[in-house]
Amino acid sequence: MGMDSADAIDTHPSGCVIRFEVVPGSSRLAVPSGYNPWRRSLEARLTEEPSRGRANHQLVCELAGALGLPASQIRVIKGEKRSRKLLLVKGIEKDTAASILEPVLDKHRDG
Repeated sequence: MGMDSADAIDTHPSGCVIRFEVVPGSSRLAVPSGYNPWRRSLEARLTEEPSRGRANHQLVCELAGALGLPASQIRVIKGEKRSRKLLLVKGIEKDTAASILEPVLDKHRDG
């Protein structure tokens, strides 16, 4: 287990911050779908298009589902209009988030 996901997550006073690289308008939905070692960010494939915040909303909802948190505890704090985003996740520590996301990452990694 490489714990790649931990490299994409930073500690934050109210929880943690996760770096994401987003591919909207994808044929399949996967959050996270992979890890980008150069950008130290998790990748996410979204089926929604980035109009009227729909892709951001889908990302937040899917991440909330993966982490077992209400979507209200997650918000995009940087990169709302870009593919590179920072998400603040309240109420969950970096290590906990990484240990939950790592198996999801392994599952999607093989295709």
